[in-house]
Amino acid sequence: MYSTLDTGRNKRLIVAWMLVALSVTLFLTSSGLWIYSAYFKSSAPPPTPKVLHKPAVSPTRTSVASKTAGLYLQKFLQHDYPGMWSLLHPQVQTTWPDQNTYAQYWQKRFQGYTIAGYTLGQESALSSWVNPETMREYKDVAMVPVTLQIKPTLETRQAAQKLSTVDPDILHPEALYSNIPMYLSRTDATLWQVLNGGPVDLEAPILPPLHPISHDVKVPIMMYHHISDAPTQTILEKSLTVSTKMLSAHLAYLKSRKAHTITFNQLFDALYYNGPLPSNPVILTFDDGYDDAYTNAYRLLRQNGFSGMFYIITGKVGWKGQASWNQLQEMLLGGMQIGSHTISHVDIGNIYLASHAQAQKELQDSRASLQQHLHIPIQQFCYPSGEPFRHGSLALRAAIVNLLTSLGYVGSTTDPGETGIFQNSLTPQVLLRIRVDGRSDLGTFQASIPW
Repeated sequence: MYSTLDTGRNKRLIVAWMLVALSVTLFLTSSGLWIYSAYFKSSAPPPTPKVLHKPAVSPTRTSVASKTAGLYLQKFLQHDYPGMWSLLHPQVQTTWPDQNTYAQYWQKRFQGYTIAGYTLGQESALSSWVNPETMREYKDVAMVPVTLQIKPTLETRQAAQKLSTVDPDILHPEALYSNIPMYLSRTDATLWQVLNGGPVDLEAPILPPLHPISHDVKVPIMMYHHISDAPTQTILEKSLTVSTKMLSAHLAYLKSRKAHTITFNQLFDALYYNGPLPSNPVILTFDDGYDDAYTNAYRLLRQNGFSGMFYIITGKVGWKGQASWNQLQEMLLGGMQIGSHTISHVDIGNIYLASHAQAQKELQDSRASLQQHLHIPIQQFCYPSGEPFRHGSLALRAAIVNLLTSLGYVGSTTDPGETGIFQNSLTPQVLLRIRVDGRSDLGTFQASIPW
């Protein structure tokens, strides 16, 4: 028999083993929790964020506006040009000489391509939108992104293979025609009309013909830099700076001559496809993307109902004295156009002679940056300081033109140098401009445009 002493000793051993077992259990439990927290919980998806904004367009409005967009595109695929015309806003119809001209244009516009269909993206609402061709502002606008299912025909591909340099978008237009915004205006509760047909519009991206016919159009392209009342010191500063008062006088003169600003897309529509131009067309360009482009030039253009092209040095956007991306986006929505002016405002001819790769980077990356921030195709370029078209050899000029074409640029403007008011379809990368000197008076400006 066990003694009383043995019995007490056994009880103490049992209690001790129970405590050990409990400690082990607690240790294993806490370890398991730590392992779960460290490995499983951290890899779990984050909670769904709260929706901070209500949908911009109600389901009813989305349905009606998008149905109108789809109907316009369906009629285009069916070659129902009278049906397309009937869906246009009446103010957009007035930009064409007549319905027959409209139909003839669309019969030519996509020759060399097959279009299988389209897809519509998510509709959104804009409180306002400005038509860059007319500078009319519209309220209560719906925007529907459209992607066109477009491919070059076999004949186009075969013809392109015979050329030494081809715009890559000619062979792969599906990327260029992806998510092109289409704008519609609501005229009553159930009726929407097309303001801009997205990929089926004069402002749609340009696909240059492989063998364009020589065609001239009379379009003065005016060249500005600073629009500012800040004091100027050097001769160069005085030359590059036009006062706000003088720009206002220029715009008033253009109004008195019933001039109409046009976009570069309109210019190339006229050069390549016999698209319509208004009376006394003119293009106003502003180089370098200074902050006064936004504070002064854009403000005065909007006040006077004119559009402008702003060539941006992408590596300097947001620097002191330069426009910001937000300002450029606002200008774009307000009817302005944006083009490339390289990354760092370099003599692209000299850069090319030193390094072909670096020249390509300046052109390619500046275009990519603009497209990334502004969400539009960039097809226009401006030569910094006009080079190599002021001092470069003919061979160097040809090499730069080929490089620009191979990177998807459709048109490029010079810095006089050579000047003029006629633009030709065979020299799209050598568009002539008229330099506006800040030291000149109004009479000089008037004489520079011989209408």
